Amino acid sequence: MQATDEWSDDGWDDDSWGGEWQEAPPSPWVFRGFAEAGYGRRTGDDPATNQSSTLSEIRGRLSLDYVADNWRLDMQTETLFDDVANDTEWTIREMALSFSPLDQLDIKAGRQVVTWGIGDYLFLNDLFPKDWQSFFSGRDDEYLKAPSDSLKASLFAEYFSFDLVWTPEFEPDNSLTGERFSFFSPGAGTTVAPDPILNPDEPTGSTLSTRLATNHKGVEYALYGYSGYWPTPQGISNQGQMFYPGLNGWGGSVRMPVSSGLFNAEFSWYDSEDDRDGTDPNIPNSQLRGLLGYEREMANNLTAAVQYYLEWTADYDSQQLNAASPEYSQDEYRQLLTLRLTWLTMQQKLNWSLFSFWSPSDEDAYIRPSVTYRVNDQWTVATGANLFCGNREYSFFGQHENNSNAWVRALSLDHK
Repeated sequence: MQATDEWSDDGWDDDSWGGEWQEAPPSPWVFRGFAEAGYGRRTGDDPATNQSSTLSEIRGRLSLDYVADNWRLDMQTETLFDDVANDTEWTIREMALSFSPLDQLDIKAGRQVVTWGIGDYLFLNDLFPKDWQSFFSGRDDEYLKAPSDSLKASLFAEYFSFDLVWTPEFEPDNSLTGERFSFFSPGAGTTVAPDPILNPDEPTGSTLSTRLATNHKGVEYALYGYSGYWPTPQGISNQGQMFYPGLNGWGGSVRMPVSSGLFNAEFSWYDSEDDRDGTDPNIPNSQLRGLLGYEREMANNLTAAVQYYLEWTADYDSQQLNAASPEYSQDEYRQLLTLRLTWLTMQQKLNWSLFSFWSPSDEDAYIRPSVTYRVNDQWTVATGANLFCGNREYSFFGQHENNSNAWVRALSLDHK
């Protein structure tokens, strides 16, 4: 008892221990970052350009988030030294404020990446900006989804959710301009890499995207709406300048478990606002697009997914009748089959991936093999290729045959 009293007199009681060793509250600041180097080059010569490298860059990212009780701020800034474009640029990939003014309403305002829909590398109702130059050059898949300055409101009711995304100023896809990859020009009748690069006219109007979603007995349903512009410059003005014609979109999707796998279907109607009768050869016709997909784990850590995609061009006869070069038009019914195989080995540190597109109507294909190895929590290395082939120089993938390339990347991650 005496010994106990002495300890107590010295102040080493339970309360004192608790007071000394209380855990500090977590910091509201979250810091992360990485540095990445990438290199890629064509697998053969391209007569349209002397550029053999398709990827030669060093990228650094700093991410800083502040998390409060009822709001948060997310920021991502990047510095990119791009040797292919001979340019160094600083960009803001994300800077958005999120908060909930009502219990069932979330708001996110600022620069952000927005995406929805259920297609795998096929985007029907997801008309938010994409970066196709990153996709074709071997950058991480994350960069396929480009950011935009938008306001997103999400309402969560008992039986459904509703999302609205308003982008005050239209932001197009980062499509091919000739700087990094060549493409087919119907006017020239061959593959070109123009210098100076293409610089289409961009509208200053806004875009509005909506989604209504619900879930019933494990089946996900969604309806979509879009009002804005074609995401790629498919219009040609009377002055010969490329531009982005008006576009409205309506669609829906469903996803459900079927026979140990996951089945999905999606459709979308593209209403080409500036040429609804399909008689203007310089503006794309309206289209109906549909997608069926199925994914299933075939063995332990081996997953396979297939998709069938159909694109129907409305008023096709009018388009062919008025087109300056009808021989270069795609088929009225464009079909596409995709296959994704993913195999994880070595405690899931090594990821083998193969994604292929094959079009029986265009008679062309695009194959994306890749291998990613996570060395440890800090280092990841990856290598892969973008391989195009086709019987027609003007088809969707066939025009990129000389853009086929192989790439390698190394990433060092830091987080606190």
